[in-house]
Amino acid sequence: MNTAYKVLESDTDFMIAAMSQTRVSVWHQYNDYPEGKIHDYGGILEGYHPGMVKIAGKWFRRDRFEFRAYIK
Repeated sequence: MNTAYKVLESDTDFMIAAMSQTRVSVWHQYNDYPEGKIHDYGGILEGYHPGMVKIAGKWFRRDRFEFRAYIK
């Protein structure tokens, strides 16, 4: 199954995902896994600021993870 997604990078990306209640997952990027490896299946983006993102009640550091919003 192909799933399209957008990597959230800017504050605008996070704002749009939060307002549209888009499902967001959390990924690690490793040299051994260039496509990334899932860290948390996530959920709805509940909040964000320059250093952190809150998804489904959990906080994640923006500089350590990649955030993917699924496109329907």
